[in-house]
Amino acid sequence: MVGEISPDGNFAWNGTEWVPKEEGNTIPEGTNEPTNNVFQLGDQELAGDVGWEPVSEKTNEGGKGKLIAMSIVGMLVLSALGWLLYAFVIDSMLFPDPYSKDKFFSVVDEQPTMDEVMDGEAGDWVCTVEMEIEEEGMTIRTEFDMYVSEDSARSYGKISAGFFGSSTSDVWIDSTQIAWKTDDQDTVETFRVPISGIHNSPAEELVAKSSGPIEMCFLHHYMAEGMENDPGQKFSSEKERFPDEEGVRAVKVETKMEIDGEDGEMNIAVYFDNDDNMLGTKITNSSFECLVTSELKSFSKPGWVSKADSNAPMLLDLEDDYIYGQTHYTEIVTQYNATYALENENLKIVIYSDDYDYENDTDVFTILHEVSMADADDGGAIIQTTNWNDDVVNCTIGFADEDLDNQLSPGDFVYVDCEQDVFYGYNIGISNENGIAQQVEMEVPWISPIFTIVALLGAAMLVSRRD
Repeated sequence: MVGEISPDGNFAWNGTEWVPKEEGNTIPEGTNEPTNNVFQLGDQELAGDVGWEPVSEKTNEGGKGKLIAMSIVGMLVLSALGWLLYAFVIDSMLFPDPYSKDKFFSVVDEQPTMDEVMDGEAGDWVCTVEMEIEEEGMTIRTEFDMYVSEDSARSYGKISAGFFGSSTSDVWIDSTQIAWKTDDQDTVETFRVPISGIHNSPAEELVAKSSGPIEMCFLHHYMAEGMENDPGQKFSSEKERFPDEEGVRAVKVETKMEIDGEDGEMNIAVYFDNDDNMLGTKITNSSFECLVTSELKSFSKPGWVSKADSNAPMLLDLEDDYIYGQTHYTEIVTQYNATYALENENLKIVIYSDDYDYENDTDVFTILHEVSMADADDGGAIIQTTNWNDDVVNCTIGFADEDLDNQLSPGDFVYVDCEQDVFYGYNIGISNENGIAQQVEMEVPWISPIFTIVALLGAAMLVSRRD
């Protein structure tokens, strides 16, 4: 081994031969190889497994990252350009073209009128009116729906007035029954009265006699008529979605009208789609918003009708039921012009008193005399009563089927004819097994601001008629 000392200590092995040992050339013990000045590292493992890689691989990875980033940016730019192209070019091209006045008149003329709806000529038809009114710091919201077909009709109304709560009504009429449902938050009531028929169609009766804002369903006709009568009335047409910016593409025809008693102008806009179908109407001003939609659409009888209480009295009364003379004739008036069968053995004509129970907020009827309708229809039925002096007085109570239809119907008469004036202050009426007949308020109490706005709007629309 290089540097090994001979046993006698005089020689050192230089790797080839033994040479004399010299003091300055002694190789330190424990040195196996000559020391180099070059610093070298062998294979080592660094703590943490850093994972060193060749420089060329890192360069390739950085190029891939830039390429991905550039691709993402490019996709975002293309998406933005595509959206801009669609929003400002393609989408705009898909809207129907604005209308001229003549085009507007022509399209409106194709829409069902109120008379056509009532006559059943329009077929199945549905209209919804949603209104919101600011009245003395309170927001009043209403909904009014009308459903009409050839043989049935339905009217739905709801009114909400902040902390005053809400009130809802639902009325159904067909050729066999009249049914109604009321909900005032505290009480829900449903009633059903069977009938023999209706003099007019259910649609005509319910539409014509509705207390709701039915006129709003035909406002486009009033608008067109007003413009035809007054060429100076404001007119504009443009593209706009209906009913809001998320709605369908439409063409809007708008007019503005001044209405006395209202704040500023009333904006009235009617919307149509690409096929000239009317989508709806918007009416707005600073304190009033109304959205109207109508369409030819079928509907079915609501489920509550068959479950309604059928023990309600007939829906009719007498034109003048208060007896004020010795002889008293009065005409029958039925709700919605309904008719009732005369064959009912429980059908009677009654003389009764009508008192009001203030504690229970209800009318109290007390029957004094009654005769069957069969006897009253056969020349009249005779009853006896007494006068103030306890003398017997004869009275005849009768019925006259004026139209000879063998029905209890509008226009028929009932009468009482006495020898003396003994029934002054009492009432005459008709009853059956469910009580004395009377008409019923079925609809929600539409408040005066709604009536006022509808009336003023109609007057403003057709003001040119007076010129």
